[in-house]
Amino acid sequence: MANKLIGQLKDLKRSDVSPRPEWLKSSRARLLSQIKNTVPTEELGVLDNLWFGLSILMPQKFVFNFVRPLAVLLIVALVGTSGWIATVDAAYEAVPGDWLYPAKRAVEKTQITTAVIMGAKNTETKLHSEFAKRRATEIKSVMKSDMTDKNEKVTTAVSDLKNEIKSVSDNLDELKSNGTQGTAETAKAVQSNAEQIKVVLTEIKDDLNTGTSTLETKVMAKEIGEAKDLTKDANIKVVEVLIAKHLDGDVTKEEVTAAIDKTMQSAVDEANVTQQNVQNMNTAVTAAGAVPGVTVSSSPSTETIGSVASTTGAAAVKTHEAAAELGKQVTEIKSLVESGNLTDAVNIMKQANETSKEMDKLQDTTLVAAQTVLPTPVVNEVKNSTTEVAQTIGASTTIQVIVSSTTQATEPGKLPVTVIVTTTPASSSPSATVSSTTKK
Repeated sequence: MANKLIGQLKDLKRSDVSPRPEWLKSSRARLLSQIKNTVPTEELGVLDNLWFGLSILMPQKFVFNFVRPLAVLLIVALVGTSGWIATVDAAYEAVPGDWLYPAKRAVEKTQITTAVIMGAKNTETKLHSEFAKRRATEIKSVMKSDMTDKNEKVTTAVSDLKNEIKSVSDNLDELKSNGTQGTAETAKAVQSNAEQIKVVLTEIKDDLNTGTSTLETKVMAKEIGEAKDLTKDANIKVVEVLIAKHLDGDVTKEEVTAAIDKTMQSAVDEANVTQQNVQNMNTAVTAAGAVPGVTVSSSPSTETIGSVASTTGAAAVKTHEAAAELGKQVTEIKSLVESGNLTDAVNIMKQANETSKEMDKLQDTTLVAAQTVLPTPVVNEVKNSTTEVAQTIGASTTIQVIVSSTTQATEPGKLPVTVIVTTTPASSSPSATVSSTTKK
C-alpha cells in the first residue's frame, strides 16, 4: 500500500499539473491577508508598503527592530548636516512665493515622515498643529503683501491649512483610543496653537469681509471661515481626548476642567466681541440714514440704507439670542463639570461650538451688508473702534455709535463723515472718536 502511494506521488511530481486559476487567486488573497495581519496596525501610513515588503523578504523582527531605526538615524543624519540646517534657518520665515518656501515645506514633510517612521503619534500631532499655525501666519503675511498672484497663493495656503487641521483632528481621534504616553501634553499644545490660529483667521476673515468685495474675496472669506470652524472642532476633540485619558487614570480632573474652562472662556470672549460688532455696525448703518450723501450706489441697483438696516437689524437680534443661548450652555457645562458628568459636559460643548459658529456667520453677514451702503473706511473704523472701546470698558457697558456729517464737502466728490464711538452719558468710562472722509 505504501509503495503504491509513493509511486502515485512520483507520477504526480513528473506530470504537468496546472492548478485552477480560481484556486490560485483565492489562495494568494488568503495568504496575503494572513501576512498583513502580522503587521502592527499602528504603522499604517505613508511607508506601509516599504515595511510590509521588507517583512516578506526578511524576518519581521529584523525589519522593525533594526532596519527601521537605522533608516530613521539616516534621515536624522541627513537633516543634521550644516548646509541643510542653514537652509532651514533661512527658510523658516519664508512665505508662499519666496524661493526658499519649497525648502521650508520639504523640512516639514521630512519631520512628519520621521515621526511616522518612529510611530510617534504625539510628535506627529504636535507637528501638524504647529504647521497649521504657520500656514495661518503665512496667509496673513501674503494677504498684506503686494504680490500680483497673492489670491492664488492664499487659496493654496488655505487648502494646506485645512489639511493640517484635519490631520490634527484625525490624530486626536487615534490618541483618544490608544494608550500612548504624553497624550495630555500633546492635547494642551494643540489647544494653545488652535487659540492662536483662531485669532489670526478672525483678522484675515474680517479684512476680507470689509475689503473690496469680489467673487474671489468672498470665496476666500468662506474658505477661511471653514478653516476656523475646523479649528474650533479640533478644540472640542482636545477636551474629548483629555476626558478619555482621565477615565484611564492618566489625567487629573483639574487638567480636564482647565481645558474646558479655557475653551469656553475663549468662546464667550469671542461671542462678546462679535455681538458688540454686529450691534454697533447695525447702529452705524441706522444712524447713517440721517447723513446726507452717505448712501452709495451698488450694482445693479441702488441699495438704500433702510433695506440694509433691516438686514443688519435682524442679524443683531439673532446675534443677541445666540449670545444668550451660549451663556446658558456655558452655565450648564460648568454645572455638569462640577458634578463630575464630563461626558454630558462635552455634548453641551459641541452645541455651544455650533452656536459660536452661527455667531461668526451672523457677523460676516452684517459686515458684508453694511459695506453695501457705508464706505469701507467707515465700516472698518466702526468695527475696530467699538472693539477697542469694548476691551477697555468691559462687555457690560453700553456703547453708542454716532455717525454725523457736515452738509458741505471740503473736497469735490467727498463728504466729511465723523464716526463717534462712545459710552452712555451716565458712564465715566473712556470713549473714542474716529473721523473718516468718505465718498459722496
